[in-house]
Amino acid sequence: MGANKKRKRRTVELDDRHYLAIELLTTVPTQNLDDIARHCYVDRRTLYRWRLRKDFQRELTKAQERKHKRFRVKLSEIRRVEDFEFIFRVAGLI
Repeated sequence: MGANKKRKRRTVELDDRHYLAIELLTTVPTQNLDDIARHCYVDRRTLYRWRLRKDFQRELTKAQERKHKRFRVKLSEIRRVEDFEFIFRVAGLI
């Protein structure tokens, strides 16, 4: 009867490796997932499982929103050619 039940794993809290992965996933241009996993010292399948976690998704969304907010603020401050160059560099266009 219980043989087909999925065994629940204990969920550990997010640690430095998780936050490093979040930072790398929100960096433009994004590295490929193999490189990100290698930087975090985990297998790419582990990174894939992390991305399915609700708490990881929540922190990833927060990080993306923070970066978008800083980007919007920077866009509103554009006054010189150097500012445009900065924006293009951050976006990975130069």
